[in-house]
Amino acid sequence: MFFGFDLKEIFMFPVKDAEARKHFFIGCVVSLAGFVIPILPYFVLSGYAVKIVKQIFNNESPHMVAWDDWGSMFKDGAKMYGVRIIYSIPILILTIPIFIAGVGMPIFLENANSANIDSILVIFSLIMFGAFCLIIPLSFPLAVIIPAAEMHAVDRNEFAAGFRIKEWWPILRANLSGFIAAFGIYYVASMILMFAFQIIMATLILGCLLPILLPALMMYLILIMYVTIAQAYKVGKEKLSEKEVILQQA
Repeated sequence: MFFGFDLKEIFMFPVKDAEARKHFFIGCVVSLAGFVIPILPYFVLSGYAVKIVKQIFNNESPHMVAWDDWGSMFKDGAKMYGVRIIYSIPILILTIPIFIAGVGMPIFLENANSANIDSILVIFSLIMFGAFCLIIPLSFPLAVIIPAAEMHAVDRNEFAAGFRIKEWWPILRANLSGFIAAFGIYYVASMILMFAFQIIMATLILGCLLPILLPALMMYLILIMYVTIAQAYKVGKEKLSEKEVILQQA
């Protein structure tokens, strides 16, 4: 156990038996569709994650379930995905211009005066460094805060609930260490798997499997992320309820 998380259960449930692997494979196909069709498949993936989240809320062990009621999955996923995107706007405001500048810089340099190229590169590098100095300190708190808002929207089955900060903030505070641990589990798992992918990409034969493995990686990490934050949210609610009972009895 790690901060109350059963890591073996969390990491193994997506592929623990033949039935689970079948549903996981369908998720990989949906994830693959996300590389062709923008955004919409991710709503469905998020909606499937909502099903797993509700298992945690109902005191069930996480387990893969059938891909049915696609309309409900799409709506539930769109709500949860929407909460994440809206809270991520500060990061997007900083990263989108950087991305555009990075793409456009080679074109700009081709048309620039050769005498000014060094100065332009220095200025651009300083701007990029400054932007990252803002993005990194902002991204880590959001990585802990946003999941609480998402889980509250799922718990209340209401998109607007994700923005009622006074309702979910006490839950976050009650189990802040759990939310941080959930982020840590997801982050470490992501780094390990990405390192493995770097090795795969360096191998010609295994590199050919990348179009298959990348959607599987995305599906797997989505499941890991939402199981951990659902457990953190559930424990936070329980701790908050216990605290309220103690205060009432005092």
